[in-house]
Amino acid sequence: MSARKTVLGLMALMSSTLLAACGSTSTTSSQPAHHKSLVYFIFTGYAAPYFAPMAQAIKQAAQYYPNLNLKIVDANGSASQEITDIKEAVANNAKGIILNPVNGSVTTAAIQAMHQGVPVVAIDRDVNSPSGRDVFIGDNDKDLGYLQTQYALQYLASKHVPTPWHVVILQGTLGSSTAIDRLAGAMKALHPYIADGKVKIVLNQSANFETSTAQSIMSEFLAKDSNVQLVVASNDAMALGALTALKNAGIKAGKTTYVVGADAQPQSLTAVANGTQLDTVTHSPFVEAYWAVEAIDNILQYHIMPPKRFPHGDVIIPMTLVTKKNVSQIAGWGTPRVVPPLPYGHAQSHKVSAS
Repeated sequence: MSARKTVLGLMALMSSTLLAACGSTSTTSSQPAHHKSLVYFIFTGYAAPYFAPMAQAIKQAAQYYPNLNLKIVDANGSASQEITDIKEAVANNAKGIILNPVNGSVTTAAIQAMHQGVPVVAIDRDVNSPSGRDVFIGDNDKDLGYLQTQYALQYLASKHVPTPWHVVILQGTLGSSTAIDRLAGAMKALHPYIADGKVKIVLNQSANFETSTAQSIMSEFLAKDSNVQLVVASNDAMALGALTALKNAGIKAGKTTYVVGADAQPQSLTAVANGTQLDTVTHSPFVEAYWAVEAIDNILQYHIMPPKRFPHGDVIIPMTLVTKKNVSQIAGWGTPRVVPPLPYGHAQSHKVSAS
């Protein structure tokens, strides 16, 4: 991103509602499609559990926006498939696209859609240029990477863990804005400790946001060197893989080696509660997708774009650092009981239905 995304004053509203109630395509519709504006929701897909709340949000939002015919398109983790899906949306006269990019390689296709008059709202992961979308809705991943890592470093210091601390970094999908920015945030926290000789990065590798890949990478590394004090995983799926690898190697996570993640995946919330994972960070993929429906409706029905207080059209989802102290207050994926309204234009809060 060319400019730093800024978090707006929505944390109190999100925090007050944080406890949750509980390529294939589908169309969410309650009225004949010819009465509606066709909007494609093209997302990474159901293969990774993190993205399922997005599809759930699209389906629930549809009941409040009868003017929209929301078509859910699963790209199955393929950027090339997303490019095909974007072109299909344009060819099928879609009036809008909600896009969760697999990585930045879909940017050109998004720009082409914009040039043909199809508004694009990007969520969670951004395209490589603001010219490829009207709105971005997601967290500030640089802040997230810094938050999860800085807490861990302060924790190690408070426990007087001998230095230098050997740190493993598990990055996400290469080329995705999420992976790039979370790594940048983590490195911002680590650099002062590296400069002081308190931290040594012993492994920095992509595990593609996948549990099995993270477990394999960590197991292979631990077979050679078990001297690791901290694992910084860019999401909880990879953190869980690292935890399994540590357990298989006979290393006690939360005792001699600490693991941090992000996303508030339900299994990681359990791990935080029992002390094996040190922290995670919420930013609610459900809210991201729900707000995207409101954003596309504002564009299509009211011709409203994000006002100037949202630089480059960046609408930032508030985040919460989750530790053992507050984990009991956090629901899976950070899904709230009530979705607060999109912070501009025409929007309302709505209760989240049980899945």
